[in-house]
Amino acid sequence: MISRNFLKCPGCGENFVARIGTDATVQTKFYLPCPYCSLPIRARMSGEDLDDHRVRFECEKISEVDVSEDTLVITVDPFVPSKYNADSHDGLGAFPTLTVRQLLKNEEHSAYYHDRSMAASAIEGSWPSTRMIFEYYLQQDWAMFNSTVKSALEISRPGETAHERSTIAYQSLAFVAFAVTGSANRRSVRLLERFNSKHTAAIKKAPYVRFLRAQRDPTAQLERETFDMVASFIADYESWSMGRIARHTSDEGEEALMKLTLFRDEFSLLRDLYQQGFEVICKSLWILVSAQNTAIRGDPNGFGSAHPVEVPPKSHVHTMAQFARLPNSHKIAYVSQVPGWEPLRDFLNSRRRNTIGHASARHDLRTGQIFSDLDPTGITYLSFTREVFGVFEALGVTSQILRAARITSSPDFVG
Repeated sequence: MISRNFLKCPGCGENFVARIGTDATVQTKFYLPCPYCSLPIRARMSGEDLDDHRVRFECEKISEVDVSEDTLVITVDPFVPSKYNADSHDGLGAFPTLTVRQLLKNEEHSAYYHDRSMAASAIEGSWPSTRMIFEYYLQQDWAMFNSTVKSALEISRPGETAHERSTIAYQSLAFVAFAVTGSANRRSVRLLERFNSKHTAAIKKAPYVRFLRAQRDPTAQLERETFDMVASFIADYESWSMGRIARHTSDEGEEALMKLTLFRDEFSLLRDLYQQGFEVICKSLWILVSAQNTAIRGDPNGFGSAHPVEVPPKSHVHTMAQFARLPNSHKIAYVSQVPGWEPLRDFLNSRRRNTIGHASARHDLRTGQIFSDLDPTGITYLSFTREVFGVFEALGVTSQILRAARITSSPDFVG
């Protein structure tokens, strides 16, 4: 829905009309540029129903009678990428309701909206019970765990072993995570399949099982950190959900997409999700490497001579203890050299992480770009939402990799 708002710029003092795309939201921070002097004007939108929907601008609202026929009009939709200086319905990004249709071909247009719907359904319908199940699982409150599983999942006998309980909790988490990620997740599905193949081969080797059991306490701590990170992403899903659209565009469409602006003002929130998610994922990479070493050489510490070209010889590792001390970029390099695991290098771009995490990183509302001293050319805010989306996808994968380690380290596990 589009609402018409009559505003006065607090800078140049000119009156103008702002056509604002609205949607159900708990709270959305966005901005719009004055069509006369380009001053970014911040705003907030809230309301999950039309009756209580509110938009608040950091400028004076005026009456419709105070604008003339030649008053400039600007169109901004915080939920759809737009043309920065759009003042009419002409051209890509000028009219929000047509933008997605123009960007995506028929089949991808349908897939995009289907994935959006499935994500919303999983978050609203399945996530509340999944969150409770996993919380009770982490707290080992088995009475409430069993009660919630029975009522939410309609499983009459939830199970009594650590193996069975872990399976239920992680399958419930996987359902939500992969529903949010959507259909454009072929690379991560392939990555998980390749890991499961390595893990299945590795658990036949006693050194691997002993190694995972020795890591039981760190694994339990990592469970908590991973779950909390998934919960944080889902709580703020709306802020990074637009990162989905680039997954459904062609190369030509993506080029056009990246010329548009997403008028949201939530950079600090996205940066925290991105950085913290990146760190938690990297804490899980030892599981992949130990499975690979065991499957190929029969020992979690069996690195052999397979070292990534990006890692200098003086930093080559020969034990998992040495691997644990590597910087994240080198850990990612070791994982990404395994066929099928390359997507992790795309999801976890260390250079991008250092750029975004730098103290000088800022969202320039006049250009819609994110700049830092390490990257003066910048990237679009819309591109950054895609990066955040990718970190969530990787988090969904590593949570299931953690599941394999957790089950194998259980006292009642029998390979």
